[in-house]
Amino acid sequence: MPTPYTVTGARALVYVNNQLVGIFESCTVANTTSTEAIHLLGRYTPAEIAITAKEAVNVTCSGFRVAGNGKTILPAVPKVQDLLNFEPFTIAVIDRQNTSPNPVPLETIQNCVPTTDNTNYNAKATSRVNINYVGTISSDEAGPQSESGTVPDLTPPSGST
Repeated sequence: MPTPYTVTGARALVYVNNQLVGIFESCTVANTTSTEAIHLLGRYTPAEIAITAKEAVNVTCSGFRVAGNGKTILPAVPKVQDLLNFEPFTIAVIDRQNTSPNPVPLETIQNCVPTTDNTNYNAKATSRVNINYVGTISSDEAGPQSESGTVPDLTPPSGST
């Protein structure tokens, strides 16, 4: 029987900082391209829509609250005392049906930082956790994305104040 190509939730494994996070039941990745409408005098409609930037990548992961495995463990939400030494990390969504030793991720989000986290506690339902991350760039099976050209050096010249 041929391998199915449709990805379902049961196939997706979410890794944060190279650690499998088994509590997540949902992971949404949102990429936004900024645009600007170019309006000219004498026209009612834009003459062109110009692409101006790629915004930060928003990632939302939600799942079950598991006692003994709080948000600061695998989902990598930093504690207050760890903020000064916090290092951004990579989130990868892997197809668990791909059994190769180094599978190509379905999606990889680089330089992620958690921005919000919340937990709810319910009387007649499972407790839930929801964590939002922001990353700099994402890529999928089509290959990595990268900046073209060179990135300007923002280091001030020596001797300047």
